[in-house]
Amino acid sequence: MPQNLKPVTIISLVNGFALLGLTGAEYIGILSFEMPLSYAWHKLLHVSGVIMCVGNMIAGPVWFSYAYYSKDVKLLKFAGKLLQLTDLWITIPGMTITVINGLYLSSVYGGTKNQSWLYYSILLLILMWIITLPLIYLQEKMYRLIDENPVDQKKIDKHIIVWSITGVAVMIPVCIIFYLMVFKTV
Repeated sequence: MPQNLKPVTIISLVNGFALLGLTGAEYIGILSFEMPLSYAWHKLLHVSGVIMCVGNMIAGPVWFSYAYYSKDVKLLKFAGKLLQLTDLWITIPGMTITVINGLYLSSVYGGTKNQSWLYYSILLLILMWIITLPLIYLQEKMYRLIDENPVDQKKIDKHIIVWSITGVAVMIPVCIIFYLMVFKTV
């Protein structure tokens, strides 16, 4: 990993480990989440977080791809900076809102241990995070490459292809979790 990580990379790593820690602590019974707001508010926040997170995970790569295929160096540099900002201000808060309000909502049904669909969702969340670690590393390298040498098309091509494949792999557990959440039986 590069020594001088971008702030979005550091925040993303810390946030991911913190959310996994909170989820794990709730699952094994170290923490419990009692709803400070009504069920409806937590559900609204949870769904809003899903829309923010998943929406940006889909939209960000689409417009970044547009900048990449334009072959406009200025547009690509701008898209790289914008991708960092939207991760910082949309994806990371969206994931945080989703997980924390999901933990509050699960408390109504006795916590994550008492719902089999949540057990699988937690395993998928862990899998997503495992896949996300190389994605964050690739993104960091891609940001640096675009900042420092935006005309090295071969290197950029290689990084963007691997980044795209890894990004799709991250979305698979997310989509399965979304399916489990929508079609759960409680």
